[in-house]
Amino acid sequence: MKRLAYLMALVFAISVTGCDDDSTAGLTRITYYPTIEVLGTSPVVLNLGETYDDEGCYAELNGEDVSDEVIVTSNINSSEVGEYHISYAAYNEDGFSATASRTVYVVDPNSIATLYWGESMTSTRHYYDALIYITDNGDGTYHLDDLMGGFQFNGLNPGFEPTYDFHAEVDIRVNDDNSVELASEVGSWYFSGSVALGLTSGSYDPATRTFTLNVDYGGTPMTVILSAISK
Repeated sequence: MKRLAYLMALVFAISVTGCDDDSTAGLTRITYYPTIEVLGTSPVVLNLGETYDDEGCYAELNGEDVSDEVIVTSNINSSEVGEYHISYAAYNEDGFSATASRTVYVVDPNSIATLYWGESMTSTRHYYDALIYITDNGDGTYHLDDLMGGFQFNGLNPGFEPTYDFHAEVDIRVNDDNSVELASEVGSWYFSGSVALGLTSGSYDPATRTFTLNVDYGGTPMTVILSAISK
């Protein structure tokens, strides 16, 4: 590990030339950049209410272990489903830094309202691994933050958010037979009247905690699979 850090360390010389003080003429100073390696796994999945003992990081500066000098910040709230981050930063004496981060997903293993990996397919396109939120509206319906499973914001137009909203937000209802139906119109900037979008059919499998949605995307059939994130 140390050998790799040595190779990754970037070194530059700053020439210091005095304007009025000839004693500084021709002197150079070497500045070493720190390096950081996140230890353990990332991302990490936590169940709701579970605490996480951070596995930390290894930081090196000019061949020395400076892990105890790393500044660590975290926004983890294990009482609420969501995506969180632990950030690590190391600095040298000149203020140059190295940063790294760990992603933490907090999920609810006992509810439909949790985080999902979205997969979307048409006859010509296939996208994976879009982070999808489903939240409980408290009235027997759920808010799905993208009916298309990430097809637009994760597939066709990655990186445009938050300037543009490509989430097809909608409320859904899961019936007693586990069929799924829409409980609201599709909303958001992009899908408000510009593109016809609907749900042809849908189902939820409680054993695998998976949604299968057949979506009509402006006349193009689309299959959306939402798989609950779990430990």
